[in-house]
Amino acid sequence: MSQKFEAFLFDLDGTLVDSNGIVDRVMETWCQQNGVSYSEIKDSNHGLRSVDTVAAVAPHLDAVQAAADIEAGERAELVDLREIEGARSFLSQVPQGRWGIATSSYLLTAKAKLRAASIPIPRVLVAADGVLEGKPHPEAHLKASMELGYRPEDCLVFEDSETGVRSALNAGCRVFVVGSSLVMNEPRIVGRGASFSELQLLVDEDGRLEIVLDSTLG
Repeated sequence: MSQKFEAFLFDLDGTLVDSNGIVDRVMETWCQQNGVSYSEIKDSNHGLRSVDTVAAVAPHLDAVQAAADIEAGERAELVDLREIEGARSFLSQVPQGRWGIATSSYLLTAKAKLRAASIPIPRVLVAADGVLEGKPHPEAHLKASMELGYRPEDCLVFEDSETGVRSALNAGCRVFVVGSSLVMNEPRIVGRGASFSELQLLVDEDGRLEIVLDSTLG
């Protein structure tokens, strides 16, 4: 990859932490308890805020309260939460102040997930309850890039879901797809990898960031 960047933005669930299974289990339980067909939403739920999912599938319910219940359910399941392979090591190489998180988890839940996976909490953490519009709306990525102090077009976003990728693209960012078979024909998707262990981070003499796939692996 020959492209260079000023900063990195990361999704959380399925990108930095291996939490998609937890999210799925908690949502399936909530659906069973509330008479909602989980099979109808399981493929489209990834990357969305809980409040947006509830509003779409159960408009008769209090979406804010339901989202709070779902988030609490996720926080109760974090005992064995692990990082996506290589995430901590990769983040440790990124210069201070040059990365942030834009997540569809709520702030309390996002911080709990980061702590459980022993990943540092960055200065810039834009969570679901910190935006008016959830992904795929670009607000989260626009806000995160602004708080970092860089233009969206100078940021590389690491995402695993179509919803998250579309949010990043809508914000004007470039995207690297992590741990996903997602296929989208979009020139601003600059690469993909199974995990961060496949990546090397380079910093040029001007401080710009570049990632390369590790050719010594596999």
